[in-house]
Amino acid sequence: MLVLVFRAVILAPETPRSGGAYTEGLVGEIAPLNPLFATETSTVSDVNALLFEPLVRVLPSGQVEPVLAARWDISPDLRSYTFALRADARWSDGSPVTPDDVVFTVRTVQDTQFPGAVLNASWKDIIATAIDGSHVRFALPGKNAGFMATLELLDIVPGHLLGGRSIAELAAQAQTLNPVGTGPFRLTKRLPDRLLLERNPFAWRKPWLDSIVLRTFSSQDAALDALDRGQIDGIANLSTGGLARVGRNHQVALYSASTYEYAELILNLRPDAPLFQDVQVRKAIAMAVDKRAVIQDTLQGQAHIEDGPIPHAITWAYDAATAPPTYDPVAAGKLLDADGWLVQSNGVRAKNGAPLAFNLTVSADLSPYERVAQKVASDLSRVGIDASVQPVSTAALIHDYLSPRTFDVVLTAFDNGPDPDVFAFWHSSQEHPGGFNFTSMKRNVFIDKYLEDGRSALDLPTRVAAYNSLQEQFAKDVPAVYLYSPIFNFAVDRRIHGLRLDSAVEPPDRFAHVNDWYVEVGR
Repeated sequence: MLVLVFRAVILAPETPRSGGAYTEGLVGEIAPLNPLFATETSTVSDVNALLFEPLVRVLPSGQVEPVLAARWDISPDLRSYTFALRADARWSDGSPVTPDDVVFTVRTVQDTQFPGAVLNASWKDIIATAIDGSHVRFALPGKNAGFMATLELLDIVPGHLLGGRSIAELAAQAQTLNPVGTGPFRLTKRLPDRLLLERNPFAWRKPWLDSIVLRTFSSQDAALDALDRGQIDGIANLSTGGLARVGRNHQVALYSASTYEYAELILNLRPDAPLFQDVQVRKAIAMAVDKRAVIQDTLQGQAHIEDGPIPHAITWAYDAATAPPTYDPVAAGKLLDADGWLVQSNGVRAKNGAPLAFNLTVSADLSPYERVAQKVASDLSRVGIDASVQPVSTAALIHDYLSPRTFDVVLTAFDNGPDPDVFAFWHSSQEHPGGFNFTSMKRNVFIDKYLEDGRSALDLPTRVAAYNSLQEQFAKDVPAVYLYSPIFNFAVDRRIHGLRLDSAVEPPDRFAHVNDWYVEVGR
């Protein structure tokens, strides 16, 4: 009998139990710990993902998952969204989460002094109202089926603690304030090189892990050294060099996922710049760039080819049947020949005395974009197009080139998020100063209509039809040249169990299922 009992215990599956710690290495400084005032670095976003939460989360499938919201109702005209908050939602100080906290958060990012331009613009003219002690309503200025993705980007902060302060005061306090959030963990101690987090006893999500330690390193190589020595358990956002090192560490498991980020060539289509008004030139550029070689040579294969405004990661909206121009340098040359762009003695094409030449502006301080730009320029030179790579700082790229629309071509990256709504980037109404349609393209009634249709219905089939039409129009007109979408890589010691990534993620999304991670097991 004892033998049978012992055998049953041995053969029983392991089950997680509470306890244990996870230590991750982060590259760079961590400050501030307020999601509304976080600098645009993955390190800060990573930490805030463990401390704070939004109302909802949008999955790669297009489905919406409740987080701080328990349920919601949407008006037939898609202009009113009403959310009921979770009854068990608590701040890490034990206070209940209220609609007033949500309204405070929205009004903070809407303040004219708020420093986050993208967040501020996305909440422009949206009215948040606390209906009662558990419901909050958002009134939108127009139909926007992608509003749930906007909500996902807004982590709720405690109005009962932060209210009554100016934006300047909130920004200053964000650098030192001990954060109070609703996430599965809460901060217990800041040390010069690490943050100590413990399980949040008031969180509605109940993680198995007792604690998480986030150690900062000056470089990824230093963090990888610590991983090799067993001083940390994980590291994310691996570079291609880091990926090679991790592959030699057999104690580490690698987790990978697609991302919503994509690199593209933005062409300045302003009417007074005739070069890119010629669709044959735009098509030739798209056909001349060997995207597969760009990915292999500069990213060691860690990216997917992209060919339109909807990235592959948004699987339900991406149209695989669309046929954009593909790599064919011979055909690109013939296309330019037929269009009157003839190769001159210096190897550069010209038409009516004007050379087929332009500046290709790129960020010099964000890897790997300058190397990508050099590869693109090399490919273009083979078909007689002279692209002069112009590296500048990221700040200059934004303020001196993109915002005033003073560039020829810019190589940059955008993050589309989990929703395919690219209205802000391509609708003609967004060309105004401060808008994010940087191309200066004259109004395209077809593109405008498909963008409007895509945000005017909630059912996915209707939205799919609109975005399929949008992708077909982009394949025909080639207003931009899309290059690739990077792969997210996350290395974790095999002693940490229960990890999983969604098919597509933002880097902080690796913690979306952190409540399932465990170290301790029982039978």
